[in-house]
Amino acid sequence: MRPGASRANNRTAHAPRSARGTDIYLDGMENLSQMYASAGWREVYVEGQLRLLHPEHLISFTIASATGVGQLAGLHVQPHTNRKGKSTRKSLAHVDDGTISLFEDDENFVTESELVEAALGANLWFLLHERTDRGLHLEFSRPGEMSNSGIVNGWAERIPLPFLELDGDLSVFDQPDDGDGHVDVPVEPR
Repeated sequence: MRPGASRANNRTAHAPRSARGTDIYLDGMENLSQMYASAGWREVYVEGQLRLLHPEHLISFTIASATGVGQLAGLHVQPHTNRKGKSTRKSLAHVDDGTISLFEDDENFVTESELVEAALGANLWFLLHERTDRGLHLEFSRPGEMSNSGIVNGWAERIPLPFLELDGDLSVFDQPDDGDGHVDVPVEPR
């Protein structure tokens, strides 16, 4: 999440209002997808919503912004997302009977529609983030309730994550290190 959050923090006042959130979402989903691909996670678009689907279709998740993230102190404090679309509503309405069996003949052949159906059948989770000037409040949470207007405002499970501190321009960390465990920081005299 650091590259997108760093890019968002370094936007100027001239950037479109949605740029900061888009930076976090797009870079975050790309980086998480790269990290989990070798473990068998698949990218699936469910009615336009990009999700990462567990290899055994146990869960799927996407990144979402919310307010009140990471505040577990009181039961009355719950994160609230912006409006979500049909794919989130369908996932919340889906009843998991534990009978997802898509690959009876050939485990290696999977169609896009089978992946979408598996993603709809899997428990949907959000990697919630709330941006501040200092960094990101994060939590991994499973939606439980959605208002009529499409705002997720109730959660079945919530897992708080450490605050992602962002001090200054951290774009040097956007690229992986050279393999020796050290990050080369360019230093130039003024």
